[in-house]
Amino acid sequence: MPELPEVNTLAVALARQLHNDSISSWQRLSPKLRKLIPDAAEAASVTCRKIKSVKRVAKNIFIDFGGQHLLKIHLGMTGYFCLTRQQPEAFKHAHLQLLLASGRTLTFCDPRRFGSIEVTSLPAARVVEPFAGELTPAYLKVACGGRECSIKALIMDQQVIAGLGNIYAAESLFKAGIRPDRPAGSLKPGEIKKLCAACIAVIEAAVKAGIDSLGERPEINDQTTHFDIETLVYDQHDELCPKCRKSRIKMVRISGRSSCFCPNCQK
Repeated sequence: MPELPEVNTLAVALARQLHNDSISSWQRLSPKLRKLIPDAAEAASVTCRKIKSVKRVAKNIFIDFGGQHLLKIHLGMTGYFCLTRQQPEAFKHAHLQLLLASGRTLTFCDPRRFGSIEVTSLPAARVVEPFAGELTPAYLKVACGGRECSIKALIMDQQVIAGLGNIYAAESLFKAGIRPDRPAGSLKPGEIKKLCAACIAVIEAAVKAGIDSLGERPEINDQTTHFDIETLVYDQHDELCPKCRKSRIKMVRISGRSSCFCPNCQK
């Protein structure tokens, strides 16, 4: 599933390509996603209006047309966009095709159909994101206070920290030296401070890597959210720990998700 850095990369790419363009025609191809895609009549408020901005909030992308209505997009697990300059193409797993005033076509595809596209007038709800100035030790201390759930489950809770998923939560906990299955309420102030700094460092590095990758691939397609990041523990089960070079990476399941960690480096 795309996490905050991947969604941010796509939002930046869309912002660069779509600014001051507009949707001329809204063609719903296969409306069944997690939520039903609006039809052309429901999308009239965002049609033939110049796109003013494209922004990311948590794992959502908002396209702003300068009016009362926004286009809200969630990629789910497998959603992606394809922007083409020629005549509309028949893409596999295509659900929505937007013909743009510039003559280009923007197609939303989603093989597993967990994504969503909505026309909304609601402002984007703000939740603390893992960036400097937002995520603080004081905030995380309150969030952890008395909680019996695992620390990994807590930091992946989108109502606690927006945008952290399985990959970056695992990497942040490794960087902070904290086991993913530790009860959140058991963390000491020093550990909370380390985890806060680790989350910020991991996410900011991934965001930069994603934006840097756009210079190599300016087009928008199914590879836009795929860029190289070095994972130290995620998906490294049974590999030698890259830090201590003594222990093998172990895996436990937390909230139904695989969680890799080093039993020597993470306590």
